[in-house]
Amino acid sequence: MRSNVFDFPKLAVSCGECQWSRSCVAHGFAVAGEEGPGLRCSAPLKRNTHVFQQGEPLEFLYILRSGSAKSYFDNADGLEQIVAFHYPGDLLGFDAVANGHHQTAVVALETASLCRIPFASIESIAARTPKLWAEVMRSAARQMMEKNNHALLLGQKSAQARFASLLLYLSNRFAARGCSRVEFNLSMPRQDIANYLSLAVETVSRLFGDLQAQGIIAVDRRYVHILSLERLRAIAGESSNAAARLGSV
Repeated sequence: MRSNVFDFPKLAVSCGECQWSRSCVAHGFAVAGEEGPGLRCSAPLKRNTHVFQQGEPLEFLYILRSGSAKSYFDNADGLEQIVAFHYPGDLLGFDAVANGHHQTAVVALETASLCRIPFASIESIAARTPKLWAEVMRSAARQMMEKNNHALLLGQKSAQARFASLLLYLSNRFAARGCSRVEFNLSMPRQDIANYLSLAVETVSRLFGDLQAQGIIAVDRRYVHILSLERLRAIAGESSNAAARLGSV
């Protein structure tokens, strides 16, 4: 039985009406005033619902329309390793193109919705709407860059620098989508943050407290208010231009 069974009714919202169309890989349709060929919008996915599981065959590429999600894989010890967090407009499932099976699993971190593109007809879709295929390639390239940055983050930065870099990354992702750069809610629990940064949960909790004590951030459960972007960038070892590029691509 498939693990990612959820409802994909007829498209209820056109690309032109979607609030995230400007940052979505399918935004070319919104500009052209037409709906994406083969695109279907899902009913709301509940938190912890899987979009697809690791090892499942590739059938669709997905575009996250609302909410957030995480990508993870089970390592050799059977433990979950989180490799990415996803936000509206992101492309999901492209890692399966290499061998026809998903290399990671994707699960919703909160109530979310998706558009899906049938991979079997991707060539005809690309021929009919080259703008869409160009955006798919751009999104896939961005994900590769983010994975490289994640590896660099884990290999060369201290725990505090890793944590600051993640907050800056999220800040820039939200800002690129027209949301506040300095005030946002974290959709992932601290356990997921610790997993992604390869830190202990206790370390993540301490880092939240340390940065708050220094007046760099204010925290109320999952609500984060960045009080000093410059000091956060200094801790992360990033320039303002480099940090902005990371989140805006």
